[in-house]
Amino acid sequence: MTFVCPSWDIKKIVRFAGETDYDGVEIRVDIKHNHQVSTQSTPEQRRFVKKLFNDQGVNVACIATSVRLACPEPARHQENMNIAKANLELAADLGAEVVRIFAGSEIPALTDDAADQVGMAFDELGSYANPLGVCPMLECGHDIIKGAAEADAVIRRVKSGNFGALWNHSQIDDQAFSVVKDRIRHFHVHDEVLDQGNKHLLELAKRMKSVNYRGYVSLEIIKKKDLPEELLTETATRLKQLIVQA
Repeated sequence: MTFVCPSWDIKKIVRFAGETDYDGVEIRVDIKHNHQVSTQSTPEQRRFVKKLFNDQGVNVACIATSVRLACPEPARHQENMNIAKANLELAADLGAEVVRIFAGSEIPALTDDAADQVGMAFDELGSYANPLGVCPMLECGHDIIKGAAEADAVIRRVKSGNFGALWNHSQIDDQAFSVVKDRIRHFHVHDEVLDQGNKHLLELAKRMKSVNYRGYVSLEIIKKKDLPEELLTETATRLKQLIVQA
């Protein structure tokens, strides 16, 4: 994820991924990373970025947005829906199969009304994104979707078949796994996986094998600076070895 290299331009990001053990790059948009990929990118810029990835044999793993769907103010909610749709189009243009969307941080906790709002929003976004070949995802284990109970409250409301879940931890317990396993499309892992003795990904990969998981594990480490290239290289190689071992 581009949080590990916020000052790199898109050419360096793709070249580095292609030369190391990274299969893809999750592009975090609207956060002033130097890759300069966003919904404001022109058609020509989008074609250029897609070709960069294709030429290196690297995928755009995900478009990670700032969109928050639990918003009591109707005008603000509609604005977020419009931004979400624009990012789904961006993902389609770049060849990304999934887009990360939050429930929200504009309210202190998930309520039934908020769960209804988020569920209906994902139904609309799922229908919008289906012909684009892109899947909108709810980030779980973060903000007001704190754990399995909140994730379940939203997931069971979504009727669209084009809807996914993102689990925002390198560990997942039985309860959370039972809630997301039929919808899981993406994982974020964090600082803990930099510890060479950490085996969370080994156990996670063993569990996800049971549902034939084919998505990505994305390195979301937010230091507000670039991580050393040597550390990023070692981490990718080690984590992929854990997946193979699992």
